[in-house]
Amino acid sequence: MNEKMAQTFNRYRDVLPDYEGFLSAVEQPIPVSIRANTLKIDPGPFQAFMRERGYDLKPVEGIEEAFSLQGVESPGATLEYFWGYYQVQGLTSMLPAKVLSPRPGEIILDLCAAPGGKTTHLAQLMGDRGLVVANDFKKERTHVLRSHIDRLGILSVLVCCYSGQAFPLRRKFDRVLLDPPCSAEGTYRAGLAPTRSENPKVAQHLVRVQKGLLQQGLAVLRPGGTLVYSTCTYAPEENEAVVNEAVKEGEAELLPISIPFSHSRGLPSWKEESYHPDMVKTVRLYPHQVNSWGFFIAHLRKRS
Repeated sequence: MNEKMAQTFNRYRDVLPDYEGFLSAVEQPIPVSIRANTLKIDPGPFQAFMRERGYDLKPVEGIEEAFSLQGVESPGATLEYFWGYYQVQGLTSMLPAKVLSPRPGEIILDLCAAPGGKTTHLAQLMGDRGLVVANDFKKERTHVLRSHIDRLGILSVLVCCYSGQAFPLRRKFDRVLLDPPCSAEGTYRAGLAPTRSENPKVAQHLVRVQKGLLQQGLAVLRPGGTLVYSTCTYAPEENEAVVNEAVKEGEAELLPISIPFSHSRGLPSWKEESYHPDMVKTVRLYPHQVNSWGFFIAHLRKRS
């Protein structure tokens, strides 16, 4: 690990369980995970089909539609991929949609949707019945999103391009998924540097954006509706501190999260800042606990 990255992670030494194990894990290449598209084929038949075609496929315990795929250099360039039988997606990236648990017939908003892994997972979990509004601020990013929707044969997704912080308030949603832009420290694996800039102004800008997105996400959520806030970073400033503001102001309450993998609870405090005691209901996932990206997940319910 280069010195710059070691310094970045060193700030978490006192809160990371098994810090040395964490450092060892981030230096290992990340395995390829795929999600069976159950709108076209059920997990059991999918596994049999892929094995018949010569793929080394192993089911992931805890997520029925998730599989580990080995020995394929370009999993996003196979015939089976283009036929829409699966989506390439990090294992921990599948958890936000599972936690949100959308139901058929509901109206869901994915506020920062591109490139579309979580959007298409939401539609899949709903059986393609209902409506998923997939929003992304950058129009060019929606091209990839649309390609995934078409390839997977999904009909229940509507794509739009609003600024997330100013998303129209004219309709209330049953559930909202918010995976905002973040410093992406959790994506550091096997020498691939995260996108985080060491410029403090960039970090401050990210936090302002995240707080604005969460505020708007709650504003368009119906009373009693639920919102999942997730990031692929370890920074408490972008995780617990952002969620804490909404909880302390009484806009929402934190719900407990059940995760089928080893994980850590959210931080009750960071440096000189103390958070709401319910912050322990949030979840942190580290690569030495789950062999995937690092992730943070919070599940909130809007107060009536």
